[in-house]
Amino acid sequence: MLEVKDLRFSYGEKELFNNVTFKINHDEHVGLVGANGTGKSTLMNLIAHRLIPDSGEIIWDKKITFSYLDQYLKVQNDITIRSYLYTVYEDLFEKEDQMNSLYDSLASAEEKDYDKILNKAYNLQNYLEENDFYMIKSKIGNVINGLGIDVNDKRTLAELSGGQRIKVFLGKMLLEEKDVLLLDEPTNFLDASHIAWLAKFLNEYQKAFIIISHDHNFLNQVTNTILSLENKEITKYKGNYDAYLKQKGLQLDTYQKAYEKQQKYIKKTEEFIKKNIARSSTTKRAQSRQKVLNKLVRLDKPQVERKVYFDFKFTKSFQTKPLITKDLAIGYDHIILDNINIKLEFGKKYIIVGKNGVGKTTFIKTILGALPPLEGSFELSQYNDISYYEQEIDLQEVSAIQFFRNDYPLLTDGEIRNILARYGIVGELATKNMNLLSGGEVAKVRFAKLSLEKSNLLILDEPTNHLDKVAKRSLLNALVNYPGTVILVSHEKLFYKDLKMEEINF
Repeated sequence: MLEVKDLRFSYGEKELFNNVTFKINHDEHVGLVGANGTGKSTLMNLIAHRLIPDSGEIIWDKKITFSYLDQYLKVQNDITIRSYLYTVYEDLFEKEDQMNSLYDSLASAEEKDYDKILNKAYNLQNYLEENDFYMIKSKIGNVINGLGIDVNDKRTLAELSGGQRIKVFLGKMLLEEKDVLLLDEPTNFLDASHIAWLAKFLNEYQKAFIIISHDHNFLNQVTNTILSLENKEITKYKGNYDAYLKQKGLQLDTYQKAYEKQQKYIKKTEEFIKKNIARSSTTKRAQSRQKVLNKLVRLDKPQVERKVYFDFKFTKSFQTKPLITKDLAIGYDHIILDNINIKLEFGKKYIIVGKNGVGKTTFIKTILGALPPLEGSFELSQYNDISYYEQEIDLQEVSAIQFFRNDYPLLTDGEIRNILARYGIVGELATKNMNLLSGGEVAKVRFAKLSLEKSNLLILDEPTNHLDKVAKRSLLNALVNYPGTVILVSHEKLFYKDLKMEEINF
C-alpha cells in the first residue's frame, strides 16, 4: 500500500531521517513510536504529502485512499457537526434526491414514459441499497455515541474547542472508511470509555492504519506492527507494543555492540593513517586505508533517553479548605452540570473523573473565574497560590525563548535556555517557532515556564497529552513530591493510579 525509500529530511541543521526505508501492507495496524522530538509527526506529514522530503521517495499505491488526523487540525469551520458528518454521504443523498424527483415526476409524466422513469428510479434505489444508504443513521449513531459527539449541538466547528473539533473530525474519518487511516494522538481528547470504544473499532477495522500514541496500553490493544523511530532510522517489528519492547531490547544491544566495534575500527584506522601518511614507504597503504574510511557508512551514536526534570515550586501550607462549592451549577449558555457540592482538604490530591463533555474543564474554568457560575456558589481560599496547566492553548508564532520572555522579561536568553534544557528543549528547539514544535515539545516548554511559578494549589487539565514515557515518569515524580493540593483531570488511569488520589466523580 505504501513504500518509503531512502527518505531524508531535516529541519534547519537538525537531521530527522537518514535513509529511512519501510513498507506498509494491507493487513497491518501500525503503531509509530519514538521519544518526543524524534520526528513522528513530521514523518506522518511527509507520508500525507504535506511536506516534501529532502531526498528519497514516498510511494502510495495509486488505488489507495487515505485520511489524516493531525495534532493541529485545520478543517472547515463554518459548518455544524451534523452537516460536517453527513458530508461523508453527500453523493448518496444526492442520489436519493434524484430518485425522489423521478418518483415525483410520475404525477405529470406521460404514460409512455412511466417504464423509463421507474427503471431509472429502481436503479438508483439499488445503488443506495448496495451502498448501505439506509444504514447511514445507524452508522453515524454508532460513531458519535462511541466518541461522545453531540450531533444535535447547533454550534459550528469554529465555536467548538480544539478537542471537540478533533473528535468530530475523527468521527468523520471513521465513517469515511478510507484504505489507510493516519492518526496522530487520537486518544488525547477522549475519556476512558471512548478510548475503549475506539480500540474495539480499530481492532475490527478491516483496512490499515498508522497511529502515533504515547498511550502504550492503547497501542497494545490495537496494533500488530510497530515502527520504531530511533537514531534517525525506522525499525519495523511484528507484534504489539509489548512484543516490540522485548525485540527492541535485543536490537539495541546488537546496535550498541556494532557501534562500539565500528568506533574502535575507525580510531585504529585513523591512528594508522596519521602515523604512516607522511612516510614514503607506507604512504600508499595509508592512502588506501583513507579511501576505505571515506566510503564507510558510519553508524550514528546510539541515542539515550534524554532525562527531563519536572518541578513545581511550593509556597506555603494553611489550615482552611482550599475549595468549597455549594449547589454549584456550571455551563455556558445552559447548565451542563449542577448540584456540585465538594470540600477539598489542603495537601490532598484529587482526580476529576466523568465522561467526555460532562463538564470537567468547564468546572475548572468556573472556579478560576473564566466562566461565571450559573447557579449556586464556590469559595476559593484566599491563601491559595494557584498554578494552572490548560488542556489547550493557542500556539503563537513565537519561539520558546520569547514565550518565556512575554511573562518574564528580565530573564536572559541563557537563563531561559537553562530552564528549557531541564525539560529536554535544547539547541535550535529553543529558537524555533512554537507552532513548528511537536506536541510533546510544546508541552515541555509550557511545563518549563510553569516551573517558575510558586503555588500550593496545582490544577492540571490533561497534562500527559503528547508526553512520552520519560516525561510522564518525571511528571509523576514531581506530583508525588508536591506537598500542596492537586486537582487533576486525566483520561490516562495508568498515569495517576499510583498517586493515591481521591475521586471527584461528575
